[in-house]
Amino acid sequence: MADVTKYRNISLNHSTYSRLDKLSRSITPGIRLSISKTVESLVSDRESNPHKQGTNGYDDKSKNKI
Repeated sequence: MADVTKYRNISLNHSTYSRLDKLSRSITPGIRLSISKTVESLVSDRESNPHKQGTNGYDDKSKNKI
């Protein structure tokens, strides 16, 4: 069992899981990432490049600059 002080769990619908599975093969050519590492990679990439597709640099709820 995973250490609950270090890890959390998320639920995904089947469509999202399938999309993550495809991304897990394409993020690092020649290496297939686990789903959890794929999510980590996507989050890290978005944090380091907040102006990528779909973001405007603002928190939608408060309209404060991120």
